[in-house]
Amino acid sequence: MDRGMVIFLGALFTFSSSWLGLIVFPFQQLGHEQPYQKSDSDDPYPQPLQGIAVAGKRVYQANGCMYCHSQQVRSQRFGNWWDDNGEERTGADIKRSWGLRRTVSRDYLYDNPTMLGTMRTGPDLANIGVRNPSAMWHHTHLLNPRSANPWSIMPSFPYLYKREKIVGDRSEKALLLGREWTVHPGYRWRPTPQQWDELLRERGATILRQVLASAPTETFDLTTADGQKRLLDFWLTTPEEDYQIVPTADGEALVAYLLALRKAEVPLPEAKE
Repeated sequence: MDRGMVIFLGALFTFSSSWLGLIVFPFQQLGHEQPYQKSDSDDPYPQPLQGIAVAGKRVYQANGCMYCHSQQVRSQRFGNWWDDNGEERTGADIKRSWGLRRTVSRDYLYDNPTMLGTMRTGPDLANIGVRNPSAMWHHTHLLNPRSANPWSIMPSFPYLYKREKIVGDRSEKALLLGREWTVHPGYRWRPTPQQWDELLRERGATILRQVLASAPTETFDLTTADGQKRLLDFWLTTPEEDYQIVPTADGEALVAYLLALRKAEVPLPEAKE
């Protein structure tokens, strides 16, 4: 018996029901949501991205940040943690201050596409703009995450920054990092023993003066190997004299986008549990 028509109708029903269940019904349910405004004196929530944060979202997408970071705060009934008394509790995302509540559909009203993420190799970023509002921290972390967290497995993004010779005064946008992070952006630099010996021969007195200017109570005996090692360790934490690291337009935009992420901070009626 020819079952072609049966197979066709079965496939049609399967795809039609999927389309109805995944697209049509959710659109009818959520497609007309509006920003939430508790009173006339309150600003509507959420707000659309503005300024360079719009371009920053494209940088976020282009660099695949959503493959390692999510933007969704889970329910208080999800995720376990242990308090100081060793008692197991739920609501790990809330405990971590990743948001005051779980995220809901209204939080993503202006997100297109929505950056829910696929996994959490790194922490959730739904409200990173609230949790860490320091633009300088984000810049140094993007240049080399190990400068902020020695154990970080996040890749470096040195192409979002440029190393340039200082002309006149140091730029206000220059990253506040020691030379160990700026000589080779994206890597942690340390001279070889031979390079350090040569530096001491050529500039030892100058290096010592520079270090002592920032730490006048320190003492370094350059006649001993320990004194030279301590001087090297300290010198690496001081900024380069002639060069600086400044963000590119993409670097500034990405940080602006991260600072604009402030989901799950405004109480919403539908987010009650």
